[in-house]
Amino acid sequence: MKKLFPIIMVFLVVVLSGCTGQDTSSETDGQIFERANLNLNGKMMDIVLTPKDAKTGENITANLVVGNTGAENIISETIEIKARAKSLDDFLANIALMAMSEEKKTMTFLTDYKEEIKPGMIKPLTHVFPTPRELKGRSLAGTYDITIFLSVNGQKVESKSMILKLRSGKPRDGSNTQGNTSSGTVTAAPTPAVTATATPAMTATPTPTSTPEAVTVEPTGFIRLSIIQGGSKFGEPSITINAGDTIQWKHFDNDEVLTLAEMDGKIPNQTVKARTNYVFNTTGTYRIQLFYPRMRIDPPVQVINVVLNQSQ
Repeated sequence: MKKLFPIIMVFLVVVLSGCTGQDTSSETDGQIFERANLNLNGKMMDIVLTPKDAKTGENITANLVVGNTGAENIISETIEIKARAKSLDDFLANIALMAMSEEKKTMTFLTDYKEEIKPGMIKPLTHVFPTPRELKGRSLAGTYDITIFLSVNGQKVESKSMILKLRSGKPRDGSNTQGNTSSGTVTAAPTPAVTATATPAMTATPTPTSTPEAVTVEPTGFIRLSIIQGGSKFGEPSITINAGDTIQWKHFDNDEVLTLAEMDGKIPNQTVKARTNYVFNTTGTYRIQLFYPRMRIDPPVQVINVVLNQSQ
């Protein structure tokens, strides 16, 4: 019996401490909710949690791509994030966790957005939420269930779940500021559940200094080639063309399907399998974001300035 006692203790440590081998988050499952308005629908096309090697006490950035898969315009979005402690690396902390109620194991963050998404269009939404560091001197490193709920125009439509591994160690400089990157405040604590509200934080993009009155002209037939390098970034982050010119986006990975989305919905989304063309008839500034399956970075942005050809 004395020989068995150490073996039993090692077994308990392994079982109660949970999985410690993964640093990255991974999507596990999802749920579709019944909708009162069947013409209104939205979908989380992609979710990326960064950093991949997050430590306790650091902020997690949730980068989402939300698409309008219904027939009505989406004018508001709500993202609710529930982070539930599943297992902790610290043995004694994990023992305490097992005695907690589900409510005390869970933190909740609620964020409202006012972004218009037209049917068939997509829009990136970004939210930053804090993670707990320790409880009564014990590290809260371990495995967490992250469930993200999407509501559009006040109607809950979908949820998706992820597994997040938090590592132990001192939070890195600049990574442990509590709250959202946008205006507003977010509060969090390991217990009990906390609700936070903040205005949306969009990814950084160039902003035009002024916007002259738009002028529409006939196509010129001129084609300007824009290469998408490696399928994941624009070769030219900024391009100036004449109104009526055509941009041809091209990439060389024929197995990768890319999506180009104008941030303000000025043009329809463009699907790029190998190459695609679009005629820019109207003057103005267009901010094109690049999306590809399972992307793990903020969407690259290409700014296209369409000006009136003074020789016309």
